[in-house]
Amino acid sequence: MKCFLCTFVLACVCFRVALSESLQVVIKEPTGPIVEGSDVILQCVGNGWDMSQSKFQMYHKWINSWFYIDTTTPFRCWYYSFNVTKENGELFLRVKQMYKWHSGPYRCVSNSTDGEIFSENITVPLQYLNGISLTEPKNLFSRYMRDPRVVRVMRGKDVEIKCSASSSEPPVYQWKREDDAWIYLNSSLRIVNIKPEQGGTYTCKASHPSIPSLTQSKSVAIEVVEQPLTSFQLNEMNLILAIAIPAGVLALTIVGIIVYMYNKRNQMKGMQHLNDATTKTPIWKGSASSIPFAVADSVPLVM
Repeated sequence: MKCFLCTFVLACVCFRVALSESLQVVIKEPTGPIVEGSDVILQCVGNGWDMSQSKFQMYHKWINSWFYIDTTTPFRCWYYSFNVTKENGELFLRVKQMYKWHSGPYRCVSNSTDGEIFSENITVPLQYLNGISLTEPKNLFSRYMRDPRVVRVMRGKDVEIKCSASSSEPPVYQWKREDDAWIYLNSSLRIVNIKPEQGGTYTCKASHPSIPSLTQSKSVAIEVVEQPLTSFQLNEMNLILAIAIPAGVLALTIVGIIVYMYNKRNQMKGMQHLNDATTKTPIWKGSASSIPFAVADSVPLVM
């Protein structure tokens, strides 16, 4: 009996695996490398399946759950420019300008007598390169400097500038100084014991190793100075403090005004309640608060 049950369960598992393998999501367009920002068409393919009972799902990373992608979902605005169509018995999902944050995973779901059957998950292999930045490893606040970036360094000191970019594959970096023919193939530009003639505008270029058209560049101006940096314009830390301190003082002032107005309002409410209680207290005859109808005045009126 146990062997029969085991065989039955194994057969059911194998049947469901076969069903899931017959249902899959494929990339219809484009046929070549998919660059970020391209229009993508996905198709739900099922051997012998009725596509009228099939739907697309996307895994939403913000809420850690799968959602149906169709015209009736209340979360359609989260799915950017999605369009689900059924043409000649085939199910398509068109994504306009796909970016890495909504490249998947996707799957196809179909209803059967045994319940819902899910295809394997698929994530669109996007190729991208963006977000190039220049930082000084020894300066934690260098990323907050304004562009175009200017780095001032004392004569005879060392300077290092790191170039980085967000890419689907490790990018290729190269540095070049303006009006020079040399090219330095490295992500970091490091100059030891810098001399005045080594100042100038340096440009970092990041290129995607597989898609040559995906490139970005950013420049930095290196100024070699003879005086200590404290005698020059605000450095990065001073710039942050110059912005943060006035903003903090303004915030404290606003909070102080709000607290003062709140306390003042409570005091006014307390006085109003006291006056209301006094005016509404009845005056009984013979009490200390009663006033006689006729009061004799012994002091003559002097004109």
